[in-house]
Order: sequence, then C-alpha cells, then structure tokens
Amino acid sequence: MTGLGRPPRRGHYHAVVVGGGAVGLSIAYQLAKRGITDVLVLDKDSLVKGATGRNGGGVRAQWTTEENILLAKRSLAAFRRFASETGHNIFLRQGGYLFLTRSEEQLARLREAAAFQSRHGVRTRLIGLPEAERLVPGLDTTGCVGASFNPDDAVVFPWPLVWGWKAAAERLGVEVATHVAVTGLRTSGGRVTHLETDQGAVACEWLVNACGAWSRQVAAMAGLRLPNKPERHEILVSEPLKPFLDPMLVDLSTGYYINQDMRGELVGGMGGDHRETMDWSSSLEFLRAFAKQTMRLLPRLGPVKVLRQWAGSYDVTPDAKPVLGIAEAGPANMVQASGFSGHGMMISPMVGTLMAQLVAGQRPEVDLRAFALERFERGEAKREGMVIG
Repeated sequence: MTGLGRPPRRGHYHAVVVGGGAVGLSIAYQLAKRGITDVLVLDKDSLVKGATGRNGGGVRAQWTTEENILLAKRSLAAFRRFASETGHNIFLRQGGYLFLTRSEEQLARLREAAAFQSRHGVRTRLIGLPEAERLVPGLDTTGCVGASFNPDDAVVFPWPLVWGWKAAAERLGVEVATHVAVTGLRTSGGRVTHLETDQGAVACEWLVNACGAWSRQVAAMAGLRLPNKPERHEILVSEPLKPFLDPMLVDLSTGYYINQDMRGELVGGMGGDHRETMDWSSSLEFLRAFAKQTMRLLPRLGPVKVLRQWAGSYDVTPDAKPVLGIAEAGPANMVQASGFSGHGMMISPMVGTLMAQLVAGQRPEVDLRAFALERFERGEAKREGMVIG
C-alpha cells in the first residue's frame, strides 16, 4: 500500500465512479437514490483539489444551445433544493448574470441569444448601459455598447456541493475513497472488468469516468480517444467588502468575470491562455491583467487587497459541450461524463441524474445524442456560443 489513501473495503462493486468532484459525487448520490448503493467513488487526491474546488461558483442558464439551457435550468432548481435535501448550505445567491459587450457584432449575437433563451423559458433580456450601471454601483461602461441580464442566474460556494453529496451518498451506503489513483483498466468481451489502482485491483459491473481534466487518460486506458484537452485558467479572491455587487459581472471582450460571495469576498478570473497544460502555478501576468480590467470596469476597487490566487484546468471539448453517455467505440459498461469546458459544476445536478438513469437501466429524461462522443465524427457538433474565456 502506498500514499495517503485507504484501499477500498471490498474487491467488487456494482458501479465505480472515478472522480470525486461535483459531477462524480452527484452521479453516486443519484445512483444511491435509485437503490444502487453498491457504489465506490475513487479520487486520486482530496475531494476539493480539482475543478470543483477551484472555480468561481457561477451558475447560469444563459446559453445558446437548447440542451445546455435545459440542463442548466433543471440544475438551478436542484441547487435551490440542495440545503434541504443534503443538510449542507451552498450559499446560493440569485443575483443574476450581467454580460457586457464592446462590439456591435457581439451585441447582435447577445440579442439573438436573449431571444433564444426567452423562447426556452430563461428570463434574459437586453438592457441599456444606464440600467447596467444601476445594477452594479460604480460600474464604468465606457467603451461598452450593450449588455444582457438574467436575474435568475446565481452564485454558489462550490465546496459544500462536494461535502453535501458525499455525506448524502454515504448515508445511503456509497463508499468514497480518496488518495487512490487509477493506474489501468482490464477489459474482456467489450466490457471493463477491473480497475487497477495503486491500492489494488477492484472489479466492477459499471465504470463511470468523471475525473475532469484526467478523463482523457482514463478513457485511453480502455482504448478510447476523447477530444478533451485541459486548459489553464487562473482566479483570485479579495478581502471581504460590504456587499455591493449583486450580479456576476462578465466582460465578453476579455473573458473577465467577477462576483461577490456571501462572505463579502470578490471572486474573479479572466479568459485562459488556452494552452494545453496542467500547470496550476499562479502568475504575476494574470494578476496584472485582472487588476487592469478591474480598474477599467470598477475603478472604486483600486485599494482592495487580494488574499488568494490560484489556477486550475477546464476540461475542454471542441464544441464546449460535455461528452456524456456510453461511447460506441468504448466498453459497453463505461459511461463518460467529462469535457464540461468550464461549466461542469453548474450542471452537475442534472448530469448526476442522467448518468444514474443510464447505469440503472432507465431511459435518461434528456436525449443524450447532442452529448454523444460520436457527434464529432458525424459532423453534428454544434458549438456553444456563451463560453466565458
């Protein structure tokens, strides 16, 4: 035995979920709710060290594809029930998302997106710059040409999502093992039969690949090629301030975003450099760029102190939508749940439901064809147009 982890208690499980972030634990919890409690969740590190513990907490329904809107709307409803269902407060605050644009071309796309979202039950509307300035005191809209706003979008604290789903799943009989790394897969007859780990081998009837930026490597162990790639993004948090910023503020020209959490801290980031890397070191370049854009939009924040700064990886697909379901070229009992391109936490409640339905032999309540891996080969991929950064 090596490392900090404890080996799984048994040598066989009905389902093994690789990845203990919001997506993986949501799947495990939903499986247990359906009576499938013989479930093991594996994570190679601590549970909030990956993407769930490193993101800005935004949750929104402003998307440009019907399938993303559907997952987002239903996930928002699930987030509202989360505290009562799991006993963990995720500090949900529905202050909306405010998108600013500095180009007429982009404004036209925002107008189309708002109309599309409205047809699908999302209360997005185009607003003028004076209204944007009323929504965000001290906002400088110089150089901007317009904005869109949806009051129902929200911010949460991501860590309690992990703690809440873990506790709820464990109460139902799920086992969660941290610091256990998957090192290989055994297959036979077109199915995964065992996972090799640094703590020993584990047999399974179902395998769920939900480990974010590491999903490509796990899929490759079964001979399956995913188009996902990890992209570096940085983020920071400020000292707490008196509440003044209700919406998540986004400048589409730079991928800049900033929100204020319920502790008063400002949490913000910018568009990534799009390098394929797992380098999570902090950089002075990001801090300078973020400070410059903050002074451009919110000059009153000049004296504010930065408390922490960190980086993480988006798991990005070519169309910025996830890969969900069983791949035709892969094992028949291996479920893919990856490639969320920066919005996995946002839609994790519905992803958990859909993947659990699939494993349980039920028909997923949302058609998964738009998320199938084969969409890229078939030329059916439709790019999501509202990805930040």
